[in-house]
This record gives sequence, structure tokens and C-alpha cells, in this order.
Amino acid sequence: MAKSRLDLQSYQQGILDRLKHVASDPEAGSSWLGVFAGGERYLFSLRDISEVLPVPTLLTVPLTQPWFMGLANVRGKLFAVTDLARFLGARRQPVQVTAESRVLLVHNDFEINAGFLVDGLAGLRNPGDLKPLEMVADASTCAIAAYEDGQHHKWEALEMALLLQKKEFMQVAA
Repeated sequence: MAKSRLDLQSYQQGILDRLKHVASDPEAGSSWLGVFAGGERYLFSLRDISEVLPVPTLLTVPLTQPWFMGLANVRGKLFAVTDLARFLGARRQPVQVTAESRVLLVHNDFEINAGFLVDGLAGLRNPGDLKPLEMVADASTCAIAAYEDGQHHKWEALEMALLLQKKEFMQVAA
């Protein structure tokens, strides 16, 4: 069991190292982080994420939307954590946090302490390895593109700024 934990830690450390590399390398900004949420596959630009971390202890807040998971203390800063799948309407039931679940912290450039809970990480994706698809009507309003990978899985590229600008995002009260 200790070995698998070490493997998860090294996997996450690899992602964190890549995120730091992206901050200093303009060419690397075209890479995406693939995530699973609510049975769907999403892509985020690495430039939009400051950190990926295991799900911290969440302080639930009463009388909030079902997609609002609560507040997390990350090194002395409070972050509002949102269940990405429920926020996008891809999941109806409450999330089951597992060992694979992660929180994506929004990059500091957006000037908001927020994070998105995802079911798991799919790893880094290069846009050149994906086939563009035509956007369909049922795509998320925050999706800027749709792709298909070599295994014929559909991916939606989400724009962090569009997620954060949604009126509902800032209105967590139920």
C-alpha cells in the first residue's frame, strides 16, 4: 500500500513540475491537463491551473448550491471548491470522493481563490495528438472546442475564464 501511495505522489509531483515548467516556457502553454468528472472527459489549459492536489479537508457551508463542496484551507489560504461535474450538469448525485479525486486550483492570474473537484486525472494531453470535432449543441457553455483521442474518446476543452464568469459561479447561496 505504501508503494502505491508513493506512485501517486510521484505522479502528482510530475504534474506539478510540468505546471512550473509551463509558467516559464511559452511553447509548453499549448499542453492541456485531461481530467475525468461525472463520466465526462475535460481538458484545461495548464496556464489556467496553479496546482493539482489531493482533496483537502472541506468545510461544508450550509444553504449553498449542491455543486458547492465547501471551503478548503490550502497553506493558510481559503479556497472555494466546486464540484466541476455537478456545476456543468454532468452529474446529478453527490460526488463520491476517492483516492483518485483531485482539486484543480485556479491560477492566481484570475484573482480568485477557487478550485474545482474532479474525479481523477487523465494526464497531460498535447493538442496535436487530438482530432478536432465539430461542437455540438449539448456541449458545455464553457467548452471552447471538442476533440477525439486515438481511442475515440470525446474530450471537451473548457475555458477557465468562462467557468469563472458564469453568473451562477459567484452565487453559491441556495
